[in-house]
Amino acid sequence: MGECPQGALTLIEIETVPFDEEAAMKHVETTKRESSVTPAPTSSGCAGSEAFVYSVQQTNAESTAIVPEALRHSELHQWPVKMRLISPQHPALKDSSLLLIADCVGAAYAGLHEDFLKGKTIIQVCPKFEDYEFNVERLTQVFKLNDIKDIAIVHMEVPCCGGLGRIVQVALAESSKKIPIRTYIIGVQGAIKAVL
Repeated sequence: MGECPQGALTLIEIETVPFDEEAAMKHVETTKRESSVTPAPTSSGCAGSEAFVYSVQQTNAESTAIVPEALRHSELHQWPVKMRLISPQHPALKDSSLLLIADCVGAAYAGLHEDFLKGKTIIQVCPKFEDYEFNVERLTQVFKLNDIKDIAIVHMEVPCCGGLGRIVQVALAESSKKIPIRTYIIGVQGAIKAVL
C-alpha cells in the first residue's frame, strides 16, 4: 500500500498472533449454545425499551406473498417527514392540519394513513431519543411561520412517548399561538387506548 497524499491515513505494521481457525469455530459453537439457553435481557429503564412480541393471525392469504401487492395507496403528500429534516417554511405546512407522530406509532398502528394522515401534513419525531431543545425550537418556528389550523398528536402509551405533548405545549407557548390539539394514545398492541 502507498501513502495518503492528504495525510488522513497512517499505515503501520504490527506483529499479531496467527489466526487459529479451529479455536474460532469452537468459540462460535460455544456462543451459539449459550445464546440458545440464555433468556433475553429485560430493560430496567423506560417501559418503552422493554421487548414486546405479539402473535399476528394471518387471515389474508395475500399477506404471505414475498412481494406485497400495492392494495392501498399512501396518504403522504410531503417529504421529508422527520422533525430534524423538515424546514419550518416547507410549503406543505402553510395553512395545514398538522399530524405530529412519535416514531413507533407507524409500526404499531396499522391504519395510520387511513385514520390519521389523510389530508394532513406530518412531522415525525422520537421524544425520547431526539434533542428536546431542538424539537421545541423547530416546532416553535413551524407555529410562528405558518397558520396551522389544528394539531393531532399521536404517540405510544409508554411514559417516555408522552414527551411529545410537552414539546408541543412549550412550542405553542413560545410562539404565542393558540391552536386546537387532539391527542391520541396508541397501545403497544396497536389499539387506540385514549383520545384527549
